[in-house]
Amino acid sequence: MRVPRNLQTDQEQIARFLNVLGGASLEVRTNKRAKAKFFLLAHVFIQDYVQAGFFKKEEVLINILIDGGFSESQGPVGAMRADQKKCADDAETMLAAASAWQNGDENARAEVGWSAHEYSSTLRQHLERLKTLIYPLIEQTLPMEAEEKVTEDIKAIIFEGGLKDGAEKYVKIIGELEEEYKDWK
Repeated sequence: MRVPRNLQTDQEQIARFLNVLGGASLEVRTNKRAKAKFFLLAHVFIQDYVQAGFFKKEEVLINILIDGGFSESQGPVGAMRADQKKCADDAETMLAAASAWQNGDENARAEVGWSAHEYSSTLRQHLERLKTLIYPLIEQTLPMEAEEKVTEDIKAIIFEGGLKDGAEKYVKIIGELEEEYKDWK
């Protein structure tokens, strides 16, 4: 099935991002070299690449499951949407705390670390659910003749503005985050 392959590059970039964000979430509480700007930049990646790009692509898969008879609020669709919402909430908490920290509130460090950890953990579980549950369900639900249209729908999302600045910008952001994180050590 080609549908998982269409999301593979995104998943690889997100996994790379989660590695650095997860590490940073543990370091931020005790490492005095950690800076709020790291988490503000991480939020740009989250908002533009994950939420406006990847989650939008996931909606194509969710709609296949709904059209196949799955409940919109329970089961695999409900779990996917709950993960997406928790990620969005954790990202906004991280952004608010990182902004407060950057403006001098040293106590916000702990909240940044916690929310970044929660975000990383939830999105890792989400990606695993996608691989182990959603893709097999899509394979069972989607007729072979519809696979090409789904592939086109997923690819079209990039051109509709989900990744309006191009994927290269976000690969560069990950690289910047990795470099800054190395500087903390």
